[in-house]
Amino acid sequence: MNTFQNQPIRLSEEEKAAPLEALRDFFDNCPLGDIRKTLWQMVETSLAVPYSVYDKASERQYLLWFYRQLETALEASWLACRQGEKSTNNA
Repeated sequence: MNTFQNQPIRLSEEEKAAPLEALRDFFDNCPLGDIRKTLWQMVETSLAVPYSVYDKASERQYLLWFYRQLETALEASWLACRQGEKSTNNA
């Protein structure tokens, strides 16, 4: 993988300087339950359509593994944002 693919491409310079703010904005606009539902719908649709790129069992297994990893990362990000808000409010 080249360097470009391992760098943020959607974040503005301001968001790169304060990535927690970008996460807070995301979670303020997308409740965790809605994120979970949408993410699962994406996985479910990918697995249910004929002639999917996930035709092989190993590809489906990877997709489900990736889903669980991404969901875990989202939950950790959500908690980090909420904990950051609490510490900011207590300061």
